[in-house]
Amino acid sequence: MKNVFHIASREFRSYFISPIGWVVLTFFLGIMGYMFSAAVAEFVRRSTTLWQMPHLVGNLNTMIMQPVLGNMAVIFLLVFIPAMTMRLIAEEKRSGTIELLLTSPLSATTIILGKYLASLALFALILLLSLLYPYILWKYGTLDLLQVASGYLGVFLLGAAQLSMGLFLSSLTRSQVIAFISTCGASLFFWIVSWISINPDSVAGKIVNYVSMIEHLGNFLRGLIDTRDIIYFLSFIVLSLFLAHRSLRSYAWR
Repeated sequence: MKNVFHIASREFRSYFISPIGWVVLTFFLGIMGYMFSAAVAEFVRRSTTLWQMPHLVGNLNTMIMQPVLGNMAVIFLLVFIPAMTMRLIAEEKRSGTIELLLTSPLSATTIILGKYLASLALFALILLLSLLYPYILWKYGTLDLLQVASGYLGVFLLGAAQLSMGLFLSSLTRSQVIAFISTCGASLFFWIVSWISINPDSVAGKIVNYVSMIEHLGNFLRGLIDTRDIIYFLSFIVLSLFLAHRSLRSYAWR
């Protein structure tokens, strides 16, 4: 485990030596700050307009935090996670340093876990900074903190799953551009697959709904923590890391 944390520490520092870490943090906080402000403004507008019909206004969780966390998940999936994972293995292959890693005493498992933990640490840091938004709502209003915690757990698990998939796709190519585009495409597929018009009661419909990430995230955003959703994300992570490991091992044998 010592070697895993050593690689993770090196990779985490590399995010901020290069522009990637700073760009991700800056753009994420800027975009989410705008979306949070827009959600608050809409809530205030509806509250002012419909003050005589409070049941039509909604609460802070429904009107602000759910849309903000949902938008956060989409932005992570389609932009930031592909940017965070595109270089993890692809850049090592392009620069030739992957041969040094594979011929060192480090195992493929150690390399994969170290790089994954580095990307997961950056992702967790971004989520931690975004806690400013629910803090503001809690400070000046009434907020269901358990529902917020459930929503953040869902976004974290979804991001962790996508990071593992991005790492796997990065291990398949030497090009960061190809790794970025393929991760965007795969993320989009798992997000919109439930849009296919299939009878939800049929076997195919149940499979599609289970594969869809938006279906599993939706329960967390509503404050429902279901073990089936947790198992889905954890299984996705384990499978993706296993495939990344096999990809790296097959490259070492070539």
